[in-house]
Amino acid sequence: MNERKFLMLSEEELERLYEVHMRRDFPADELKPLSALLAMMGRGEYEPYGLFQDGELLAYALYWRAPGKRYVMLDYFAVMPEIRNQGTGSELLRDMLERFCKDGGGVFGEVEIPETGDETVDTLRRRRLGFYARAGLRQMGFRTCIFGVPYLVLAYGPKISDEALMEVTRKLYREAFPDKSFYAKHVIIPWEGGVK
Repeated sequence: MNERKFLMLSEEELERLYEVHMRRDFPADELKPLSALLAMMGRGEYEPYGLFQDGELLAYALYWRAPGKRYVMLDYFAVMPEIRNQGTGSELLRDMLERFCKDGGGVFGEVEIPETGDETVDTLRRRRLGFYARAGLRQMGFRTCIFGVPYLVLAYGPKISDEALMEVTRKLYREAFPDKSFYAKHVIIPWEGGVK
């Protein structure tokens, strides 16, 4: 059996990943348009990685870089369904945190708030939060609401204030969605509302 390899994906591989796996692994309201991901990748702001063994994709992690900022956002992260709960996700996350946190960098991400009232959905979201907590990500003191989906914000790496990380997050979304009215309608940072 060949060793596992972490590889950055090409644009064509990202397109295939999006159509085959991301549409299955994430609700439609949480997926950015593929055209936006490809545009960010073309500008050097987006880095999609896959964990492969014997040519087979085991897991993937997509990172979004704010130009000139030390923190990057873990935008999407998933393990292939047939090998979940076997340590593969922890392996990929550990490697990625080490990769992005060297030289004083850090990683942050948004995780859906487990307050929908649907116990099945909320249990899955709490498990996801537990996974990230075990990996060392800490919950920040603010929430976001992106395209109507409320999120908790988690971070790993050097200490960063809520205010500084909010500004990094705003900058990412402003660059992705430069139309001010579109941004104002779909991006709320910080979000102080109740359950949507």
